[in-house]
Amino acid sequence: MKKRFVSLCLAGLIMVAPASAVFTDISDSRVSQTAAVLDALGIMQGVGGGSFAPGKALTRAQFCKLAVTAMGVTDVSPYASYTIFPDVKHSHWAAPYINAAVRHPELKEKSIIRGYADGSFGPDKIVSYGEVCTMLLRMLGYKEEDVGPFWPADYIAQAQAIGLTDGVTIADARAAVKRGDAAVLLLNALNTDKKGEEGSTLLDKVASSTVKDCILLETGKTYSGLAADAALFYEDGVVDAESPRKTAGTLDSSMIGVYGTIVIGKGSSKVAVGVIPNGNKTEAYEVVNAAADRIVTTNGTLRPDRKTKLYISRDHVMNEYENAWANLQSGDTLSLYYNEYGVLQLMAVLPKTTAGAAHSFVYGLATSRRIPAEYTIIKNGAKIDASKLKKYDVVTLDAANRQAIVSDTKLSGKYQTDSTTYSHPSQVKILGKDFEVSSEAAATFKDMKLNDYITLLFDADGNVAAAYPKKDVSAEMQGIVTKIDGKKATVTLTNGLTLRDIPIAKDVKTDVMGRLVTVSQSGEEADLIRRTLSGKTAGSWSVAEGKLGSNAVSSKVRVYEEVLSGAPLNAINVSDIDLTSVPASQIKYTVQDNAGTVTNIVLGDVTGESWIYGIGYGKRDKTDEKDGNSPEYVVLRHWDGAKQEESTFRVLTLPRGLGGVPIAVPRGYSTDESIVNTSLDTLKLTLIDTVKPSAFDGSSGVRTKDGYYELAENIGVYVSEQNRFVSLQTAKSNYTSFRVYANKTAENGGKIRVIVAS
Repeated sequence: MKKRFVSLCLAGLIMVAPASAVFTDISDSRVSQTAAVLDALGIMQGVGGGSFAPGKALTRAQFCKLAVTAMGVTDVSPYASYTIFPDVKHSHWAAPYINAAVRHPELKEKSIIRGYADGSFGPDKIVSYGEVCTMLLRMLGYKEEDVGPFWPADYIAQAQAIGLTDGVTIADARAAVKRGDAAVLLLNALNTDKKGEEGSTLLDKVASSTVKDCILLETGKTYSGLAADAALFYEDGVVDAESPRKTAGTLDSSMIGVYGTIVIGKGSSKVAVGVIPNGNKTEAYEVVNAAADRIVTTNGTLRPDRKTKLYISRDHVMNEYENAWANLQSGDTLSLYYNEYGVLQLMAVLPKTTAGAAHSFVYGLATSRRIPAEYTIIKNGAKIDASKLKKYDVVTLDAANRQAIVSDTKLSGKYQTDSTTYSHPSQVKILGKDFEVSSEAAATFKDMKLNDYITLLFDADGNVAAAYPKKDVSAEMQGIVTKIDGKKATVTLTNGLTLRDIPIAKDVKTDVMGRLVTVSQSGEEADLIRRTLSGKTAGSWSVAEGKLGSNAVSSKVRVYEEVLSGAPLNAINVSDIDLTSVPASQIKYTVQDNAGTVTNIVLGDVTGESWIYGIGYGKRDKTDEKDGNSPEYVVLRHWDGAKQEESTFRVLTLPRGLGGVPIAVPRGYSTDESIVNTSLDTLKLTLIDTVKPSAFDGSSGVRTKDGYYELAENIGVYVSEQNRFVSLQTAKSNYTSFRVYANKTAENGGKIRVIVAS
């Protein structure tokens, strides 16, 4: 049986060694990372010049060398002075390996590779898929009686059964095995149990020891606080930043995020040379926003336990979710790791890497590469034709999927860096945000000077691809202000970038909080200028078809709601929208990329999820009276899914209808009592019915005189006699009368948002 499932995890496989080659001719990330593993273990190297030649077919002699080395036989000099096969003279480069496969004490009984009936070996013949499957099975101790008499069909079937062929798509037993596929097959074999020896693998032959269930989080390349030969791992439930694990050189940053087994190399140093995945479940989500009880992502809402461990690479520390959720940002990629029993072990926001830079180029220049005619062009999640490409778009070629992934993301600002060489930086700071710069991208800084105004171009993975003077290329930067703290602000740009804690001009007003702004820089600080929501793509939005009018909607579209005019914009998930088509009347604003694809949409109150629902009161603070005016506050008691919360919003004038009644306040207003929420208004909820406990369908819905209503997720119940919220289960166990309040009628998508028990 296979010790650990590998194949489907090869896309996340991560491992390298000292001076490990970065193979520039591999576009398929699975093959690239697998090649790095075998290079680290000294089993399979490149062909020179930074190339791996993944599409080059292997000969029988070449694969024999790989097989012998993977069996842990590195000294073949005793087998170099004689000839076994007439067509493999002792002077042949592969003779020592072929002879060792036949005569080495640990290999000869396995008969890894055999000659032909005429006594020849055929060293220069292309090795076939059937032959490779046979050799791998023999390496693992399988014999004909274990497999079956029909060659090669029985051998291929057995190889498939134990996972050796996972990750390759060869269908013909006679097909040539290319170097890329050979790498995947070999790694699968290394991590598969030997026949009749559960827990024993070929990996034991090429490593001194292993450490199970670990995650590579940071290397010296992604975190300057680490030495070049050190890395941070999640091990035994902790991240030990004080005593990071020693590594064999700098582990390649493209390998960060693998959940698996650390391989400890042989020799006196006994350091980590890489990680092989364990096949446990992992998931990845793009964060829209986060709160104490939930994480809204582009694929749905997550509700992690508050004690779940969360690692955020910006902070280089692991904490419990309840203490770290506020550091999650819109656009973060959140990885979830589960143990073998399916229990969530860790959530992590991993560092951005520049692995894709070698395969990216700037479009429309004399030096631009050609996009193969058979490639599908994808820009901001939508398929386009080549005529919609624009100069300075960044194109990444994905050979594995025959796609050209295009990004038009740009950022303009004053150039700052901590690198000693300004004209070839490894890191750049724009508007207070640090970006790693690959060697390829650094070459475009050759004419840049410190404090110049420049524009960065990014590839689809968020890596810096190039830089140009702002006078030549500029970025239109608009976004949503998600945080203001003194003289710093956080802005989520409509192009997907998040500018966190950027210094802002002193005269920036708090009324930009949660609003759409234009971001610019003319000095040391950023200017945030509030924009009106004017201008939108014509037509209704067919959510299912991904079309807004005649324009395509990005599969990664960012959606917001402005539930009342002037209210903060609240990010929502497309899956929150129950409508199959959003009418044009509910679409307030859209943003398009330069190919016409809709990338951002601002809606009205479509989902009902952009409010905080609870019991509202008005309050005046006469102890702080100035010039005859007392500060006024809206106080909202509400249920957060586990306990009661109380939020206080300072306002210019108290809205009408407060006094302990069910209301809603738009999400995004400030609870800082020094900030006046100038446009805050409330929504009064409608009493639908008074019902008994038997009217409830568990925690899903309730039957009323006006028909069936869904209950809002994790709804609480307000007990008026106690002036507090309790859980629905507690309320149903102790009370007999329930007044149920909705934000809209059921026909219009309304749900029961507040329940009052008596």
